[in-house]
Amino acid sequence: MPRECLKMNRLALARVRSVRRTFLFLAVMALLASALIGVSNPVAGAAPATPHFGPNVMITQAPAYTAGNPSIAVGSDGVAYLAFAGWAGPTTGTDVFFTKSSNGRTWMPPVRVNNDATAFAQTNPSLALDSGNNISIAWVDGRSMNQDIWFSRSTNGGQSFSANVLVNLVTTNAQTEVRIAVDPVDSMLIHAVWTDTRAAGNADIYYANSTDGGLSFNPSSRVNNDAGGADQGAPAIAVAPNRDVQVVWRDARSAATKGTDIYAARSTNRGATWIYPATPWVNDDSGNVAQQEPTIAIDRAGTIYVAWTDFRSGPNPDIYAARSTSGGVSFGASVKVNDDVGPVWQFQPSLTANGGKIVVAWTDLRTGGSTNLDIYASTSLDGLTWSANVKVNDDSSAASQLQPSVSIDSTGDVFAAWSDTRGSGQDVYESVLDVVAPVSSPGAGLTGVQGAAIVFNASASTDNLGIASYAWDFGDSSGATGSTGSHTYANAGTYTAALTVWDYSGNSAMSTTTVTVRDTKAPVPLGGGDRSVDETQSLFFDGSASTDNVGVVSYAWDFGDGSSASTATANHVYAHPGVYQATLIVTDAAGNSATSSFQVTVRSSPLLGWIEILAGIVAVLTIAVILLGWMVWGKRKRDEKHSRGPSAEHQVQPPPPPRDSDPLDMSFPPAPPKEP
Repeated sequence: MPRECLKMNRLALARVRSVRRTFLFLAVMALLASALIGVSNPVAGAAPATPHFGPNVMITQAPAYTAGNPSIAVGSDGVAYLAFAGWAGPTTGTDVFFTKSSNGRTWMPPVRVNNDATAFAQTNPSLALDSGNNISIAWVDGRSMNQDIWFSRSTNGGQSFSANVLVNLVTTNAQTEVRIAVDPVDSMLIHAVWTDTRAAGNADIYYANSTDGGLSFNPSSRVNNDAGGADQGAPAIAVAPNRDVQVVWRDARSAATKGTDIYAARSTNRGATWIYPATPWVNDDSGNVAQQEPTIAIDRAGTIYVAWTDFRSGPNPDIYAARSTSGGVSFGASVKVNDDVGPVWQFQPSLTANGGKIVVAWTDLRTGGSTNLDIYASTSLDGLTWSANVKVNDDSSAASQLQPSVSIDSTGDVFAAWSDTRGSGQDVYESVLDVVAPVSSPGAGLTGVQGAAIVFNASASTDNLGIASYAWDFGDSSGATGSTGSHTYANAGTYTAALTVWDYSGNSAMSTTTVTVRDTKAPVPLGGGDRSVDETQSLFFDGSASTDNVGVVSYAWDFGDGSSASTATANHVYAHPGVYQATLIVTDAAGNSATSSFQVTVRSSPLLGWIEILAGIVAVLTIAVILLGWMVWGKRKRDEKHSRGPSAEHQVQPPPPPRDSDPLDMSFPPAPPKEP
């Protein structure tokens, strides 16, 4: 880590140690009071509310072997651009590096920005983007055996950087704490402010600009307007949509009566002249306490937001903020941002505004007894009321997190980077608070067959920064995880499968798709089986016990004698004895069918045989009786005729001449045969 950064951090940690000693007794008493009244802090391992900052990512990688002093900005393309100071080895020492990420999780290998070949330190980078996402970086540089401000620019997305340019043309004494901003209209107009000690013994705020995209810088000018030898430092700069340049800084000109305050100035002519508020300080306290470490941001409406470290509540500073809706003419009431009530330090704020959201991140000691220094953040929609504070870093160790830098993309996602000691002791970590929910897409309706695997694919699901996890509910009391997978349904039917996706900040989305599982399992026909029956006896057929995994919808009986039935049960009478080949076909709703073949033996009936014989005998006898009656009747008629004789009216006629009997004579009774 750079020497200047180490000095600042040692100073901060020394103050923290002093605070710990001072309030050790109070801390013990507070713990005892908590035990008595049953009040305790939230469990450190409790799950954060959704959405929350995602997994922390270490950015440090070769050729940077350590890292610190991060400066982050998110472009209109949604890409996070980051500059940091890192140790590159004994040849070049501490250098300024650049990296970027489109999702906050994977970062390109760092690119060295400074082009000197010495081992002097380059530290404290400040990164700014123009409307075309060209990258401007300025830093504190020791290559000239002094501390100066140098600059470089990339117009190819950070693949390479331009030749380094000296910003402060006066190199007397030290120039440090540089911050830059780019004009929102003219991307070639770059503004820079820094702390400058060119006047021996007096640190002032100086400003310079470049009108050629950083190829050269114009002569610098002093921003603060005090005439005394007071100390000014920690400047911050932002450019409004109307192109006014707004600068704030720490100012000790009233230190004897008010302590150090946050002062502001604005320029409407590119730094040629500066305009100061009627009340020169931003903070509204009247006590003799310190305000320091200001940070500034301006939203698209031109509202100016300033946050700073404030000691008005005692020796343990808090984070305060104020806003100006008048273009910096005046500032409103100061508002406390951190929501803890303990005697601990909050310091090193970083402020950003975009898309109707304002975010402050800072270094926080509220859990110093267990996790030491952490990064906390709070969000506001108006700069007046601030959300519950959330922890940004995800470690629970005693490592320290310092020097946060924060930025917001156009959708409201928050990117935060900071210096972190959890690993090698000198790294830069980053995390994203993703506020945009993912889109779940399980695919169009799926079709398959039971007993066979059906493939599920969630790859069409999307999230602006990436999906962290997938969970499937297949609709049959089973599930799976992962973007793709397969599932086998044991039973046919229509199922509703649900896909839930989560992003890295805990946002989730769920959608469903219909899965149609076709029935391929044939039913089982029951109710067949060989059987015997006497002819003309009614035989009962029952197929209702047939089974199917879904259900039988139709029955088809073929009785083998040319007759059939289509009901689950049926009665049938076989008219004739014999052996018949019968079948039962059962079909389910999917059209699957199965056949059961069986044999029906129809026996002849003995009683029916005797009845048929008797009926034959009766028929013969009936015919015989009829013939006999006919003959008797004929004989009776002849006898009656002979017994009466000829009448008086009739003459006896001689008999006819004899004739032979006609064999074809059918008269009844037949004529007697001719005598010989």
